[in-house]
Amino acid sequence: MVNYPPEYCPYCGGELELVEGPTVYRCDDCDDWVFHNAVLGGGAVVVDDERILLVEDFRGPGTWKIPEGVPEIPESPREGVARELEEETNLTVDPADLVYLYDVGKEVDEDMFRMHVCYAVDRSETTGPLEAGDDATDARFWTPEEFEASDNVLRDMPNPEETRSWDIGLDLLRDQAKEALERETSYADLFEPHIRK
Repeated sequence: MVNYPPEYCPYCGGELELVEGPTVYRCDDCDDWVFHNAVLGGGAVVVDDERILLVEDFRGPGTWKIPEGVPEIPESPREGVARELEEETNLTVDPADLVYLYDVGKEVDEDMFRMHVCYAVDRSETTGPLEAGDDATDARFWTPEEFEASDNVLRDMPNPEETRSWDIGLDLLRDQAKEALERETSYADLFEPHIRK
């Protein structure tokens, strides 16, 4: 997925003029507004006792991250994260069982903006054998100490001024996820019974 500033109007093809950067553009040809908005992404912090699930990124051997990606149309953020978890690890989870952990807005690369929502889930809420999927070359649970003692690294952001959730340390990320799972009720508990289907 690309998310770079637009050059041409999607309505008429005219050249756009930046009105208020980096978001608002105007087309003089059709007199319409065009907005350069952030793309939504999401990730899953899956914990199993003292371990946290990481996947080896297909972009670089020895480079690991949490399972994450971008929702597809018409997925909700939770549905997108559940699908990405399954695609990258073969683990399935009911999206309603994902518990909100944190969100952040950032410039992941020059002129490319992302809103990222992460959810926590306990391994016991997932099903299936753990296997690396199409966007990962390996998937496994690590204790922070095991990962630190390995020759592996955590994936950096393309923009060196931005951070990843794991920059706080895998131990703190794991602990924050465990705390979220202890204190928060799930989406299924709070809202799903009230939504008309």
